[in-house]
Amino acid sequence: MDLDAYRAAAQAFATDLNAAHHRRFAGLDGRWDPAALYARHAALFDERAIDALRNTTGLTPGVAPLLRFAVQTRLAAATAATDAARAAIEAEEGLAELGAALEREPDALARVELEERRLDAVTRRLTPLAAEALERVRAEARALGWPSARALLGEASGADLGALAAEAEALLRAGPPPSLGDDTVARHDLPRALRAAWADAMLPADQVAHLRATLARLRLPERFELDAAPRPGKSARAFCAAIDVPRDVRLVVAPRGGLPDLRALFHEAGHAVHLTHRDPAAPFEDRHLVDRAEGEALAFAFEDRALDGVGDPRVRAHAAALDVLRARHLAASLLHGLDLLDEGPHPALRERYARRMAAATGLTWPGAP
Repeated sequence: MDLDAYRAAAQAFATDLNAAHHRRFAGLDGRWDPAALYARHAALFDERAIDALRNTTGLTPGVAPLLRFAVQTRLAAATAATDAARAAIEAEEGLAELGAALEREPDALARVELEERRLDAVTRRLTPLAAEALERVRAEARALGWPSARALLGEASGADLGALAAEAEALLRAGPPPSLGDDTVARHDLPRALRAAWADAMLPADQVAHLRATLARLRLPERFELDAAPRPGKSARAFCAAIDVPRDVRLVVAPRGGLPDLRALFHEAGHAVHLTHRDPAAPFEDRHLVDRAEGEALAFAFEDRALDGVGDPRVRAHAAALDVLRARHLAASLLHGLDLLDEGPHPALRERYARRMAAATGLTWPGAP
């Protein structure tokens, strides 16, 4: 296999996909057709390419990240149409607006009504799509010669998924979930607790200026493009677009204020700093396919700097509680994801998910696909 040619083709695909994603979610272009993008680059992840990479991995050091890239891209291509449909449905059903209303709503009964509307849309329109996407992933794994989706992901990632599940179980057993206050008792209360509007007056008024001051204090050059302009259609959550690492990395933010936005901005800035400090002469996999654990470790470390200069202990205590909750939520989500890979979208998993999330968060939790 000509690895240099494969790397060049992979770079072209990554640039096309990430540039299109950036244009769509930065509010620059309303079109979003990931299935067409994957179709144009299908030779990167067809059976021939994946078999060649599997055969090369044991002979040539450093090829494993390319195999992981090919497999993950193959699975993403299989679910691209359902992912695009999901994004369209979320917009049609106004799920982002419902989430924002849950953040603002002070009345508990009104939050229950908003949550019922959200769950109705999810059950009617998103649950069938999620089941379809999951079955496509499971079918692709078998078509590629792996006995199961779990086996495929384990080999491609190099991770012992059983050991990872055991770590998640141990984390959940290690202590109780944090308390977020007496008025946070169910899933529908969580957006309001996460938003923590009571803390706004104690946070930096200009989040972007605070980020830039932090970068300067840490002597980190701003090598990425920072887009903070208001724009219709722009994602409410900050994101980092890795178009051509390290030369073209863009941090997109629509700062509304508040603790979640501030922490998300710093988290994504951590990714941008990490990517823009890659060696420009390195091969594609060493620039774009960075170790996820390494990248997230840096992003979370940078996120911790978001509260630099915030002296009120209540804000820091709340952020610490949210960190514990996030870890427990991620652990429970991992276990649920492995269940789905093993068993498919079985209806019984919905109640198992609800019980697992309730135990992880200490909140009453609805079922899920």
